[in-house]
Amino acid sequence: MKLVINTAHQRFGGAIQVALSFIYECRKFPAHEYHIWVGPGIRKSLKEEDFPDNFHFEYFDFGSISLRTTFQINQTLQVTEKSIQPDVVISTSGPTYFQSKAPQIIGYNLGLYIYPESPYMKNRLPSQKMKNWLKKMVHFYFFRRDAAAYVVQTDDVNQRVRNALNSEKVYTVTNTHNHFYHNWKTFPPKLAAKRKNVFRFISISSWYSHKNLDLIPKIQEVLQCQGISNVEFVLTLEPWDFYQKLMRGRKIPGIHNVGPIPPEECPSLYQECDALFLPTLAECFSASYPEAMKMGKPIITTDLGFARSICGEAALFYEAKNAKEAARQIKRLIKDIGLQQKLITKGNEQLKTFDTSKERASKYIELCEKLAIGDQ
Repeated sequence: MKLVINTAHQRFGGAIQVALSFIYECRKFPAHEYHIWVGPGIRKSLKEEDFPDNFHFEYFDFGSISLRTTFQINQTLQVTEKSIQPDVVISTSGPTYFQSKAPQIIGYNLGLYIYPESPYMKNRLPSQKMKNWLKKMVHFYFFRRDAAAYVVQTDDVNQRVRNALNSEKVYTVTNTHNHFYHNWKTFPPKLAAKRKNVFRFISISSWYSHKNLDLIPKIQEVLQCQGISNVEFVLTLEPWDFYQKLMRGRKIPGIHNVGPIPPEECPSLYQECDALFLPTLAECFSASYPEAMKMGKPIITTDLGFARSICGEAALFYEAKNAKEAARQIKRLIKDIGLQQKLITKGNEQLKTFDTSKERASKYIELCEKLAIGDQ
């Protein structure tokens, strides 16, 4: 089978790691010919020398996505596809803005459109809700136009996508941690040595408003008002996002930003921290959850359906957007070593419910083979 893996449209976000992991895992399935369309997000971490001769790479950078850009993407990729004549095209995240000749499998990861009950959507201004609705209509148009089948990461999302896109061709392949979390390397520390009794929470994320990272300064202020000064938060934001969007000129101790880091360095950063804090308000799946489980870190996150379905009993949950409730769970965790160990143990059990990186790649390829022979 001649397979195109399309990441040309991907620039940043958690979907980058899913695509990167899939590409590397494909080395374990040598019977196929792979054509990797590399976008700027993947390019930072992909090393061609890691791959055998049945892998071929082409590089693209279309810049920020706009309606004008979508025409350029479609025209450019159609020409590239014609020169390859693939049996199937797959992208682990969409929309791809590419109307292919070959059957195209597209991953669906836009949680805001299918979780209207999220506090994020309920509290938006009418103008913001209208903007989100317009974006949804545009994205759904491209999903429907371009996809022969969809891939999602939980059964709950599967049902929601079937309803939203009116399609029965929706397949569940669970997410998991990146392959870098196996036999991970230790990189030079990105943080100063921890002071005695300090407890560090990590939040690996770019700046998206639905990630609700601006709750962190509010939590830190609550903790400090209660006389708790041994809690630190570690973020991976662009400097502009950190100083202008998150801190807004404030100086709040205990909040550190190491900047964006390559996926292969994330496990090493986890080891410099004690737990995961993820205040997100809408997700189809967040790889941060299984990453923390794999690294033996307790989890504190929002009490929302998607978070509970992914984490099970491996996390403490708090009412979304409630800084005082989040601070209460943080205090509970740092004071109870037994609770920390219980969550770690539950995390190890929960990991077994996710596909491994190899199993995920195998399911993707099986689906590609079905579409390549016209069995949808």
